[in-house]
Amino acid sequence: MVLTGFMATGKSTVGRQLAARLRYGFVDTDRLIEERFGPVPKIFRTQGEERFRAIERELASELAALPALVIATGGGMLVDSAVADVFIGAGSLVVSLVADVDTIYQRVGGERAGERRPMLAVANPRQRIAELVAERESAYARFPQVRTDTNSSARIVDEIVALM
Repeated sequence: MVLTGFMATGKSTVGRQLAARLRYGFVDTDRLIEERFGPVPKIFRTQGEERFRAIERELASELAALPALVIATGGGMLVDSAVADVFIGAGSLVVSLVADVDTIYQRVGGERAGERRPMLAVANPRQRIAELVAERESAYARFPQVRTDTNSSARIVDEIVALM
């Protein structure tokens, strides 16, 4: 079971609750990358986004082979169709969590978003969120979508379980 979607759509929060409901293990790919390679912002700054995406591809192959696992991916991980295909090929259900731009903007810290989110370290983070959401929309649309800005996390978990 894989959760994808833009940053701050609730992948980690919902993923933990879903894993508990299913009695599965839980992995947050960004946290796992940080454990193995250091902070994500530092990887972006010192090695670049291309290296970060390569790490994500390697991790996808590793995790796809593991049973009984809920995987919360980084926001851009399944935008790469090769990564998506790894999970789909392994028989994983992939669900995209979605929220509107204003909700995401608030969840990432508003104007201070760039302090923790390297992709948002720009003059107008809200505008950048809108641009990135638009760019990634078709990639996320490949998968069943569940809204996270209008439902409680318990309801979101119920919707995902029903998709299974």
